[in-house]
Amino acid sequence: MSIYVRGVYMSNEVVFQIKLGKRPLMLLISAILGLAAGVVIGEPVKNIAILGDIYVALLKFIVGPLVFLCIAWAVMSMGDLIKLGKIFLGFIPYWVFMGLATVGTAYAIGSMLKPGVGVQLPGGSGVTPVSLTIADYLRNIIPSNFIDMFLNLKMLQIIFTAILVGIAVGIIGRSTPQVKEFLTRLFESLLAVVYKLLDFILWYGPIGVFALMANVAAVVGVIAVGAFTKLVLAFYISGFIVLLIIQPLIMILVARLNPLRFWRKYFPAMITAFSTASSNATLPVTINSAIEAGVSKEVATVILPVAATINMQGACATITLFTLFAFQALGIPLGFGEVLTLVVLGFLGATAAAGVPGGAAIVAVATAAALGIPVEAAGWMVGVHPAVDPFETMLNVIGDPLGATIVSKYVTKDFNEEKWRK
Repeated sequence: MSIYVRGVYMSNEVVFQIKLGKRPLMLLISAILGLAAGVVIGEPVKNIAILGDIYVALLKFIVGPLVFLCIAWAVMSMGDLIKLGKIFLGFIPYWVFMGLATVGTAYAIGSMLKPGVGVQLPGGSGVTPVSLTIADYLRNIIPSNFIDMFLNLKMLQIIFTAILVGIAVGIIGRSTPQVKEFLTRLFESLLAVVYKLLDFILWYGPIGVFALMANVAAVVGVIAVGAFTKLVLAFYISGFIVLLIIQPLIMILVARLNPLRFWRKYFPAMITAFSTASSNATLPVTINSAIEAGVSKEVATVILPVAATINMQGACATITLFTLFAFQALGIPLGFGEVLTLVVLGFLGATAAAGVPGGAAIVAVATAAALGIPVEAAGWMVGVHPAVDPFETMLNVIGDPLGATIVSKYVTKDFNEEKWRK
């Protein structure tokens, strides 16, 4: 199994890939074995904690450049921003609404089930949450030092800067397209390097995840197993609410579509996403299904590649729940500022999770760090993530053609009803 990341700006050239193979299964097995080893062996298992610390350090090393380059490259790869403005302005309200609705649903379910209560996370003692007023929140979006935001994983600043850089390159391309092409290829090449580094890190992943999960289980024993099971349950409840309630309401009330027919039309994309756990690997199937379901070729080929990068509803749920779990485990109540930051980072941070195996977990670690939780107390996220990854990816994928259909019906007005009825 491979993850393919395609350039929207540059024809259909495949520029880099991560071959997953059996690594997602290995991560899940390592997490289970680590939990078992921690419960059975107990305190002595802490002697291998350094192996988990190494993995956490590697994640901290890669996440800043990964988020920055992913978002900046996605924005600048959109092509002529003015020409495509009408299409994307039609998609943006759907993207924002569904992202925030998913984050809100996950936060509500996590607050009700409280999966993290009673768990003691390693490295979490003496944690003081980042308390933000609205003024602080706005102030913390603007970076004062380009290097500092990467050193301290200031996610809001990284995301804000990446969006600005992407827009700036897009505007430059209107007058000097050759400069835009050079910068797009440069960012694409840098992102290829980062992906290869991530590939190296993921090979070490099973060892790091085993040590992290064993250490957690050694601290709190059987409680950890029950807590992580409850966390996975919270994710699936949130995901099914989005899939079976929120999305169908949008289909019926906004798109005027039959949900059963919609799921039948996009079943090939859904099953491909579930089996590969990759939005980008599923992209050709999604585009083909959308065109056959009546979405115009122009809208499908413009919206869906970008949506596969930014419209990550499943990742929104994962990032929100994992971060909330960490706060609950540390016994830290969330004030308005923390909740607001969690919502925004859960929404925007999900755009950097696309096409990356375990990407949502990696961004969740950075989100927790942005809210004051040390990365050492969040490394378990990578171990738990394989249990939710297939369904998370399916949620990511099925939300894309719904937005494209709305654009095709109401913005470009070229939706083919005859194809839809077949």
